[in-house]
Amino acid sequence: MQPSVAIIMRAKNEMPYVVQALAKLRAQTFSAFDLFFVDSGSTDGTFQALEKAGGNLVRIPPETYVPGKVLNEAIARTHHEITVLLNADAVPQSDDWLEQLIFPILGNAADATFSKQIARPDAKFIVKYDYERAYQPKKIEPGFFSAVACAFKRSLWEKQNFPNEGYAEDVAWAKTCIANGARFQLLEKSVVEHSHNYSLKALFQKRYRQALTFSEVPNIGKQTAKCLREIFRDFLHACAKFKLHTIPYNIAYRITIYRAFYHGLKKR
Repeated sequence: MQPSVAIIMRAKNEMPYVVQALAKLRAQTFSAFDLFFVDSGSTDGTFQALEKAGGNLVRIPPETYVPGKVLNEAIARTHHEITVLLNADAVPQSDDWLEQLIFPILGNAADATFSKQIARPDAKFIVKYDYERAYQPKKIEPGFFSAVACAFKRSLWEKQNFPNEGYAEDVAWAKTCIANGARFQLLEKSVVEHSHNYSLKALFQKRYRQALTFSEVPNIGKQTAKCLREIFRDFLHACAKFKLHTIPYNIAYRITIYRAFYHGLKKR
């Protein structure tokens, strides 16, 4: 007997990627799933694309969107043994993406899994490099997790809901679950395409909000040292790839991330 699987997609102005993602879902080798959508004020045709796809569709005002709260409410509307989260702008890269994602859970080898992410072809050089570094199973940082494309047992969520406040809700949730003994796996064969070319202003805002979730003590010396190490590493990578023209932006990008994170930690 096949397990019951709910796929939850969160969306806001995700064209054209939402159309691509929905097409890939329809082509999956594992097709015994139910779709649930949460749209937070799309104005670009995303809402209409979700309506056409069928499934359970809920629309909320954009100003009420809080990631963890929205996830908890969406999961509570389901009854399935396995919950799959897939951002509406994350495009599965194979027809067995879902099968690969839930296989370790079905075999009780994991309580939660998440897909490898690759950057879009138009992603900035430094963005592609960050994705390449982050999603290496053999070098993954402890506690690293992304809810962009993931799956987990409903029983795990019942024991530990997502935080109802703040951002970086997926990382905070995973760290708590892992501390309580849950098994998480990054799956190299379950791949989605997903990335953003944020402006430096938008990047600062994103990292600042995420830092508010963490309990780390702000340390300007430590943050500066880490930033300089990464700038040097980025420089060597740009030279090795003959992308010297990217270096000024790479430096601004890295400084923005660490500056935002430090100020976010201070604000807590």
